[in-house]
Formats: sequence, C-alpha cells, structure tokens
Amino acid sequence: MRSRWVFLSRIVGMLCLCSVVLLACLLYPPSTRSSPELWQQSLDRAEFLKQVIPGDLDTTVPDHIAAEDPTGPWQTIELPYTDRFYPPAFPDQGNRRSRTTTWYRFTIAPPMPANGDRARTGFYLPAWKTQGHLALYQNGVLVWCSQGGAAGQGIGYPVLVQLPFSGASVLTLRMDMPPGGQGAMTAARIGSYDALAWRYRIRRVMQYWLPAALAVLLLSGSVMLSVLAMGRTVEHLCHYQVAAVVLYATYCLFFLGGEHFTYAPLSWISWGAITSLCWLIVVVWLLCSDMAEITFPWLKRLLVGGVALGSVVTLPLFCPDNWRGIFSVCLYACCWIVPLPMLPSLATGLWRRGAHAGLLLITCNLLLLPGVIHDVALAYDRIGINHNYLMPYLIPLVLFNGLYLLGRQYVDSLHAAEQATEQLQSRFELQESALRESYERLRQVEQRDLLSAERQRLMRDMHDGLGSTLTGAIHMTNGDTPHAVLRQTLQDCLYDLKITVDSLESVDADLLVLLANLRYRLASRFQAHGMTLEWSVKAVPPLVWLTPSAALHILRILQEVIANIIKHAGADRIRVATGVDGLAIVIFVEDNGKGFIANKQATGGRGLHNIRWRAQAINSRAHWSALAKGTRFTLWMPIQQPDGSVTTLSPGMSLSAMKNL
Repeated sequence: MRSRWVFLSRIVGMLCLCSVVLLACLLYPPSTRSSPELWQQSLDRAEFLKQVIPGDLDTTVPDHIAAEDPTGPWQTIELPYTDRFYPPAFPDQGNRRSRTTTWYRFTIAPPMPANGDRARTGFYLPAWKTQGHLALYQNGVLVWCSQGGAAGQGIGYPVLVQLPFSGASVLTLRMDMPPGGQGAMTAARIGSYDALAWRYRIRRVMQYWLPAALAVLLLSGSVMLSVLAMGRTVEHLCHYQVAAVVLYATYCLFFLGGEHFTYAPLSWISWGAITSLCWLIVVVWLLCSDMAEITFPWLKRLLVGGVALGSVVTLPLFCPDNWRGIFSVCLYACCWIVPLPMLPSLATGLWRRGAHAGLLLITCNLLLLPGVIHDVALAYDRIGINHNYLMPYLIPLVLFNGLYLLGRQYVDSLHAAEQATEQLQSRFELQESALRESYERLRQVEQRDLLSAERQRLMRDMHDGLGSTLTGAIHMTNGDTPHAVLRQTLQDCLYDLKITVDSLESVDADLLVLLANLRYRLASRFQAHGMTLEWSVKAVPPLVWLTPSAALHILRILQEVIANIIKHAGADRIRVATGVDGLAIVIFVEDNGKGFIANKQATGGRGLHNIRWRAQAINSRAHWSALAKGTRFTLWMPIQQPDGSVTTLSPGMSLSAMKNL
C-alpha cells in the first residue's frame, strides 16, 4: 500500500514539473525574443477625465466621438489607478437619472519596421473594474465594447483588441458606472498582436480555466470517492467533501463568470459568490468536527444558523448595495469567530486519532482568513487592482487536502477490512483445525464403538445360536444319544458358524448377494434331506440400510424358517422368491408340506418369537399363510429405513447383559 502512494506522489510531482515547464514556455516564448518585429510597450501613464453625464447606464455607447471630445480638465495619472473620489451630483437635476463616465486617453506611436510593413497592432488590458460599459476608441472610432448593460461587469476579464489602424493614433477608454460607483484599471500594454496574445492567454488560463479545471477535477474525484465509500464509515465525510466542492464550483461560477452572466445583476452575482464561500467554510469546519468525532451541538447550530440568517439578510431583495459590504464582512467574521472555541478540541481529537493530515486541513482552513481579507480589500478598492484574487487558488488547497485525507481514511478502512478478513480467516482456520481434530476423535470413538458393537453382536449371536447348540451337544455326550443325532447337532453348529461369517461379508446393500450366499450354504443340507430348491429370485432395489447386523437378522429369520420346514413340514420342495410391493421388498418362502396350523402361529415357541423379534428389529413384518398344499412365509422389508432404527440386541437381552458377555 505504501509503494502505491509513493508511485502516485511521483506521478503528481512529474505533472507539477511539466506544468511549470509549460508555463515557463508560455511566459517566455522563443518568438518574442528572436523576432524584432514583435514589439510591445507598457502604458503606465494616461490622461484621465471624469464626468457626470445625464442618462441611463443602458444607453448605447456611441460609435464615434469627436476628436476634441470629451472636453474638460484632463489630468495625468499613473496606472494602475482606482477612482475613489466622486464628484457631487448636479444640484438642479432633481430625480433625473445620470451616470458617471471616466475617460482614459493614450497617445501611441508604433515603431516602423525595417521592411516597412507594419504588423498587427494590439491593445491589451489585464484587469479592469466597473459596473457598466467599457469601450475602446481609436481616433474617435469605436473598436471594442464590453457586453451587457446596467448589470455591470464587476471584476473585468482580460481584454485583447486588435486595432484597425497600426500607425500613430490616440486610444480612448470609456468607462461608465452609476453615480457614486467606482472604477479601476491596471496598466495597459500596446504592441504587436502576436506578442501580446500569449500574455492574454496566460492571464485567461490562470484567472478562468485553471479554477474551472480544478473544480471539475475535485468534483470528479470527490464524487468517485463518495461512490466507492458507500456503506463505509467515511461515507458521510465524503458527502461533506462533495458539498464543499460543489460550493467551490458555485463560487467560481459566480465570482469568475461575470463575462458570461452579462445580463445578470451585479448584486446577485456578488451575493452568490459571498454566500457560497461562507457555506464552503462552514462545511469544511463540519468536516473537521466529524473527522475528529467531536460534537459541538450548540456551536454547530450557531454557526449554521448565523450563516443561514446572513445569507437571507444579504439577499439583494432585502439588502441595499451600500450595506452589503458591511453585512458581508460580518458574515465572514461569523464563519471564523464562531468555530474558534472548537480549535483546541479538534486539534486534540485529530492528534489522538492519528489523523495528522486533519491538522493540516484545519491549518489550511485558517489560512483562508487572510485570503478572504485580501479579497475583500481588493473588492472594495482598499488595495490596488493589479493584485489578483487569492480565494480561487487557496480553496483548492483545502479541498485537495480534504480529498487526500478522506482517500487515506478510505484506504485505511480497506486495509482494516483486509486485516479483519485475515484475522477471521485465521480464526476460521483454527476453528476448522479444531473441528477437524474433534471430528477425527469422534470418528475414532465411533470406530471403536462400531468394533465393540460388532464384537458384542458376534458374541451375542454365538451365545444364542452356536453356544446353546454346543451346550446341548455336550449334554448329549453324557447320555445314550445316537451318533447320528450328535453328528447332526454338530453340523448345525457348523452351519450357524458359517451363517455368522456370511453376515460379516460386504454385500453393498445388495439383497441378492446375501440370498445367494444363503443358497450356497443350504445346498448341501437340501441335498442331504432329499429336498428340491426352486430359486425364483429377481432383481430388487438396493437396501442402503443392509448393515452386517441387519444382514444377520435376515439370515437368521430365513434360517429359522427353513429349519422349521425341514424338521416339521415333511416337504420335499422349497421355493424362495423375491418381489417389490410398493415401498417394500418382499421375500417369499413356500413349501409343499403338511401345512401350518394358525393357532400355533400365535402361540408358537421360541423360534417363532425370535423370527418376529428379528423382523421387528429391522422394521419389517413376518407373516405365515396357508396354501392349498403347504405354507407360505412372507417377509416385508422397507426399502428406506430411518437412521438408527435397526436394532442389534437379542430378544430378552439388556445392555448390561451384553457387557457381561
């Protein structure tokens, strides 16, 4: 971020250097030094005459004046000159309207060039002031006249006139103003038109185009910053900056736009310049106050209320022209006297917040005071007209400082947001790492619990099935049990062990694989009993809940059903089939034995009880129905199971009993 500001500062420095070089080239063009035909001469003396003439200021300026006119007591004066003395009004005119006209006369004798061809001759007047017309005559012929009538011109714009006659002649300037009005003009210059053109251009650029360009540059930068700062803490401060720049543009429009507002009353132009400048100073003070985060409610109300009241009082509708100067001075004093109690608190607040550039903003705002004093003295002819107005150039210093300060705060807010984002990211990464470790520990705990549950399931199943069968076989060895029965019992133990091992294999939620393993285990047993197996299994949807525990439940159910058929039904054919019934998968086991007695289904022994319990453990239903010959067993199993709904406990066994296994 720092390197970016260094790069921008270097660019600004290079632009300033280029501007200085360009200005030097304009001030000292090579053509004025190398060509002797481009001559110029300063007119520091003039003959002066002042008259009070009956008539209105709107009277058209005559196109010709006699060579001997005007007549009167001409006197020689030094330029620049400000007319501060007023002749008395005609005592016998009554209410007749009149105007004051001042005359400035110059006698010129351009040099004769070596080739005998005279170049174009020009007349250049840098600055002038009047409240009416300004006209230029050469040998009594009107060659130029300012635009506008009684509206006046105030501070006149630079004038460059190409004279129609290039030889020796008499130039007469006519300046009209109302009775009691004031007029002034700087020293004029006469010379080659091309030699004077660069002075005119520089004066016009510095007086008009430069403030206008600064206003446009400040306005575009402030509006852009205000748009970028939307939703941030500096948004309301940017609004102050935009308001201040708009007021500066308004000030330039009123103060320097007299050339274009030729038909606007001078009183309204001066009122617009005064009020816009006062409100600009108020807005800058409010900006400093909000930047320091210090509130002065009563001082702010007094400042805003005083300036608002002064703006209304100085309206040309209510305030006479001869009183406007006094009220304007009071209004300017209000803009600086009222905020004085704020200064210590503002400086302290800005220093504590680290906004050292804000102290520079306050300093620049205070420097506007001598600039205002200078401009007021110049406006009311207390200093010479050869001075330039300072406020159009001092105000941009304040506004550029404010724009720079707000830009720094905006960049700091972005940097703070980036730091906050980085902190949140680091905290998130720490929390993510902690959660990952926690999840890893939980996974390990779940894995241990899963292994423990699987071990308990195997122990429980072996205890219920294989253990009880082996216990019975041990008791058989103590008696006179035939070897065939003992062999069958041991085969049943091996069969139960194989079923348990099959339940541990991964079937990937495929019921058909589970049934295929069961068929493989039952094939030898069916063959030993002389029974035929009809396998009518077809594809069914996968059972996502088919865990090893649920698979063992299904295998035990089918094992118990097939064992009952082999032992009690006396059948020679068994049919196993699958199907889909809505949202359930159905397994059918049919035989052609002697049938199943219904009342025994309700009062069955331990085997039927285990079948019902295991079916309930997997949210299924077991049902027996009689056929024309034999029995059909039906097992309904849902395709989808709610989480944690499959039970792994054995019937009649509690958790404490499982832990004791």
